[in-house]
Amino acid sequence: DYRLGASTQDSTENRYLVGVKWEATAKTTGTAKFGTQSKKFDSVGRQDIGGASSWDVGVRWSPLTYSVFDFVTSKQAGESTGVGDAVVAKNYGITWSHAWSSRLRTQALASFRNDAFEGAGVTRKDDTTSFGLKVAYDFRRWLRLGAELTHTERDSNGVNLNYKRNLLLFTVGATL
Repeated sequence: DYRLGASTQDSTENRYLVGVKWEATAKTTGTAKFGTQSKKFDSVGRQDIGGASSWDVGVRWSPLTYSVFDFVTSKQAGESTGVGDAVVAKNYGITWSHAWSSRLRTQALASFRNDAFEGAGVTRKDDTTSFGLKVAYDFRRWLRLGAELTHTERDSNGVNLNYKRNLLLFTVGATL
């Protein structure tokens, strides 16, 4: 429910998933859920989404106690960003986390996202790719410093919606 009186985005959304959780070996675990999703708008001016496939899958492979690979993928309909009635997003990602010592950790990640805007005669599709690297160093038990570099690129069939972004973050974490 949207608080704005003039909004036509009020809707009821249902996801029905069936899945499994497994531990294939001590090194490989995962979850997989597959099903359907529907989105029914209160407004007759909006296009309902019915029977769309939906999934959430995650697999973790730990070849070493200090090195872990995470593979994830999902598909689900989400709220509109002002274009169309809803956005159907497919996500795919991989992350490698590695502890080089008890103080130094790194994480490399890559992801791909496909957004299909639906309803209201919209044909917009966006493909977004991201790559990143994070580093964290524990100077003391209570003090952690880190840095992160992420490159993101969006390719859209919409006019003037493509972009490239490089993001550099420095972090400080302290506990008592």
